[in-house]
Amino acid sequence: MAEVTMPRLSDTMSEGTVGRWLKQLGEPVAVGEIIAEIETDKATMELESFDAGKLQQIVVPAGQTVPIGTVIAYIGEGEVVATPPPAPTAPTVATATPRIAPSTASHNGVSHERVKASPLARQIAKQKGIDLHTISGSGPGGRVVKQDVEQYVAPAEQQVPSSGAPMSRMRQAIARTMSASKPGIPHMYLTMEIAMDAAVALREQIRTTGVKVSLNDMVVKAAALALRTVPALNASYQNDANGQPAILSHTAINIGVAVALTDGLVAPVVRDADSKPLSVVSSEIHTMAHRAREGKIKQHELEGATFQVTSLGMYGISEFGSIITPPQAASLAVAAVRKVPVVRHDQIVIGQVMNVTLSADHRVVDGAIGAAYLKELKRLLEAPLSIIV
Repeated sequence: MAEVTMPRLSDTMSEGTVGRWLKQLGEPVAVGEIIAEIETDKATMELESFDAGKLQQIVVPAGQTVPIGTVIAYIGEGEVVATPPPAPTAPTVATATPRIAPSTASHNGVSHERVKASPLARQIAKQKGIDLHTISGSGPGGRVVKQDVEQYVAPAEQQVPSSGAPMSRMRQAIARTMSASKPGIPHMYLTMEIAMDAAVALREQIRTTGVKVSLNDMVVKAAALALRTVPALNASYQNDANGQPAILSHTAINIGVAVALTDGLVAPVVRDADSKPLSVVSSEIHTMAHRAREGKIKQHELEGATFQVTSLGMYGISEFGSIITPPQAASLAVAAVRKVPVVRHDQIVIGQVMNVTLSADHRVVDGAIGAAYLKELKRLLEAPLSIIV
């Protein structure tokens, strides 16, 4: 029989949790078929099978956390072995969060048969300690979706104060990364105002062709092109083979785009963003963001970023500074486009402006380099045809 082991889905991952099994004992499994959902320190990932056969044995039940490399199931032919009960373990922060596991038993008259629910709905319900059986689904076939769980949670959260529940694995990972970044990385902040009238007009022209492109998509593309002109920011501060501090310059320009989730954020990566057409950049951003919110993002789609763009414009934020994600050397914070009085040709008119703030690792670059980058970004966005030709 072929072993199915807990995979290493990220460089920081040392253990993983089986969120749920999507295949039952004895069911046929094809190569490449999704057999389980694995919760990592970054997101909930789908586990694909590398072998064909039948699911012969489930070694690690849903809800249990084990180190990477641990055998969690067997696939092959022959007699099906019943799933063993979970081994008793000492309570930890990672396993203290209430989990919702499918069962055919009942408790207090409530059926515990498997509920049809989206991965994101299950993730939110698990974090909140909610039994999905108590929620009416509004999706196809009565499927419980994200909105159903949020509507169920909202009244309770308005009435009941927080009980100090344990942090989720994602929140713990964010805490570790941000603690390493601040005060570990000496941040330098530079802010520039960019006139967005031409970019807004161009976006509307593009939309008339049936292509949906957002202003944030245009900023991501411009941010990548600006790194071509100022490549010093497309770098990482790290130790070399001899353990000495060094600056690693990257040849590929891979932009991480921050996506807010219910319990944190992830940053799907648009690889070679400088060389892809704006329409492709836009499509990749929106496709990966959708999968991230549904809990279906792939681990490789979250790795390899050399620069990050974070936008809070949709919340009306006029200016903010983002925290650099190691080992990147810089991050761009994008605020809202606002209509304000501006002076043009000695006349006061209404213009559309946007503030961007560059956070840069002062060990890698100085202020002049950061200023040169923002100047190039401003040039590209104020003459936006240059980002689509």
